[in-house]
Amino acid sequence: MQYNSLYYIIFLILCVALYYVYPSKMRWGILLISSIVFYILAGGIKALPFVLVSSLLIWLSSKGMTGLYDRAEKEAQDKLLSGKEKAAYMAACKRKCRNYLLLPTIVIVVGFLGYCKFFGSLLDCIARVTRGDRITWEVIVPLGVSYYTFSSLGYLLDVYWRKTKYISNYFQFALCVFYFPQIVQGPIARYQKLLPQFTRENRFDYHRVCFGIQLMLYGYFKKMVIADRLAIFTGHVLGDIGAYEGLVLVITLIFCSFQIYADFSGCVDIVRGTSQIFGIELDENFNHPFFSKSTAEFWRRWHMTLGTWFKDYVYMPTATSPWLIKLISKVKEKFGRKVAKNLNTIIPLMTVWVLTGVWHGTGWNYVAWGLYYGTIITSATLFAAKYKKLAELLHINMESRGYSYFQMVRTFCVFTVGRLITVPGSLHATWQMIRQIFKSFNPWILWDGTLYTLGLNYRNLCLAVLSLLLIRQISIWQERGSVREGIARKNIVIRWAIYYAAIFAIIIFGIYGPGYNAVNFVYGQF
Repeated sequence: MQYNSLYYIIFLILCVALYYVYPSKMRWGILLISSIVFYILAGGIKALPFVLVSSLLIWLSSKGMTGLYDRAEKEAQDKLLSGKEKAAYMAACKRKCRNYLLLPTIVIVVGFLGYCKFFGSLLDCIARVTRGDRITWEVIVPLGVSYYTFSSLGYLLDVYWRKTKYISNYFQFALCVFYFPQIVQGPIARYQKLLPQFTRENRFDYHRVCFGIQLMLYGYFKKMVIADRLAIFTGHVLGDIGAYEGLVLVITLIFCSFQIYADFSGCVDIVRGTSQIFGIELDENFNHPFFSKSTAEFWRRWHMTLGTWFKDYVYMPTATSPWLIKLISKVKEKFGRKVAKNLNTIIPLMTVWVLTGVWHGTGWNYVAWGLYYGTIITSATLFAAKYKKLAELLHINMESRGYSYFQMVRTFCVFTVGRLITVPGSLHATWQMIRQIFKSFNPWILWDGTLYTLGLNYRNLCLAVLSLLLIRQISIWQERGSVREGIARKNIVIRWAIYYAAIFAIIIFGIYGPGYNAVNFVYGQF
């Protein structure tokens, strides 16, 4: 069962009805049962024990750490320790938490994530090296394993750092893990934000439900009208890269960029809209990334919860780690302050981006993708002052509207080149695609009808382009204010005309029907 299926709509209607029929104290239990049922229907019952074991292990570890901290606090108070003595006592307790609870749990949970992501690739690699058949081994990959693992590890580290209190009720903690709108494709949740929303009284609110449905409709439009339509074109070309060359492949890459945006942001809109119907706000995951003026800004606007997670749990711990501080100190003594400062920028950023690449995929192309973005963002940080001086030397007005448009186009091109690294499937295929792009210069495909033979006819290709222009205009309106609030202020005739237009646009122009194989959400595989 996928979010873009009729079964999901029926499932959601039943869940909403049960949720608001039962008393408020029981509603979090309804959500938990609904989430487990959804997980079984969408991911299979075989994967369920893995998620249950992982969540139980995280919860027991957080409970154990909290118990150690509470006992240490009480003992320090009973012994009347001074401030420094208490700090040393609590530091010893923290080391004990790390050695006995935190590290074993992380090794097991991260080890299982690594098994899910890399074991199948390892078997393929062994088969290639030995030139034998692939070893038959069923690798059970739980639905949303990367998302709930990152959320759970973030919660565990927050308990370890004493930034948050542990969740004493395991079933409420399990709801944070299993909550069905977010488990497939995020956003990556912060449990301390979710739990109070689960346990409070969420009364039925007509306007909030309308807002949620509107957001879902917008998500379905992005997914079914745009992403799945573009997928036909891109799948047709990428299925046989060697048969195409020049501008055909460039246009395909551009469509790949729009496709993944419409697919991923569409899913996020659907799940955030779903959650709003229950009165629960999920974190925003997109903020119009194609309006970004730099690559760093782009990744602050794209998959925002993943970027925040890496900042809080990888970048900051790496940048403030004793080993790095010691290394920077030695480099400063030997090579000077400037080199040390640059190294202090490079190491945390490159660590984050290599891990981000590995999170997205298992091949060397994803490591290259991480290095690509790490290099660009690090270079922009290190040479920002020189870029500014160069602009002044060339008399470029960096505040002008024209320069802003140039920055947006440049950022989009950087993103599209990044897609070139991952979309073909391997570095070898990427190199083949690069050679095919530069094999010929064929601008005549724009008017000779070639583009209409690549899976989409003239009408469908025009519809895709017009739909992209529409969501661009909607994004401009959203940058200026809430579109949904603007719709709510309209009179009932205009309001319902917009609703019907959105519904029928999806029904008439959406990609589905007999013989259609629903395209999975791209980020659902991570």
